[in-house]
Amino acid sequence: MSEHKIDPDLVGIWLLPGQPQTYEIYENGDYLIGEPEESLRFEDADNRMIWGDRRFRRSGDHGVGLIGTWLEEDTGDAWDFTEDQAVTILTEDETLITGIWALRDQGHSLWHCEKRASVTSDGAHVEFSFVSGETARYGYTVKADVLCLLDPENWTELTRYLNSNLYLESVAS
Repeated sequence: MSEHKIDPDLVGIWLLPGQPQTYEIYENGDYLIGEPEESLRFEDADNRMIWGDRRFRRSGDHGVGLIGTWLEEDTGDAWDFTEDQAVTILTEDETLITGIWALRDQGHSLWHCEKRASVTSDGAHVEFSFVSGETARYGYTVKADVLCLLDPENWTELTRYLNSNLYLESVAS
């Protein structure tokens, strides 16, 4: 498949019913996964951060609030939060992941969305080139704001995603 060629029907924010994550595909082929917001608090003069059930310690200069580099205690991953709401994660195995973040609930919750892959499509197949170096290829259909990923060999349905607009309309009704 050629780079940066994407079916416009794939572009959008997709949901798997019953899962809290969002799966976002952009016009440029970026594929991001948004995690639900989690509680956030700081301790030890803003040098320790507790985000959900994860613990971080500030790396480098002392700072205030979220901005700066944080080391996740369980994994050793380095999370760098910048003022323009970008986040860069350098994992222990040196995989570089980029994304975006936002404080919510008056600064008591943190949401983030990470770029996990680049997507290309040819009208019948979609290919995910993950930041880890792995690739996955599926058949697909998009109809009435429903994206189905298909086994590329026998065309059986593997997963069904709903466009976030369709999902929000169905919840509101």
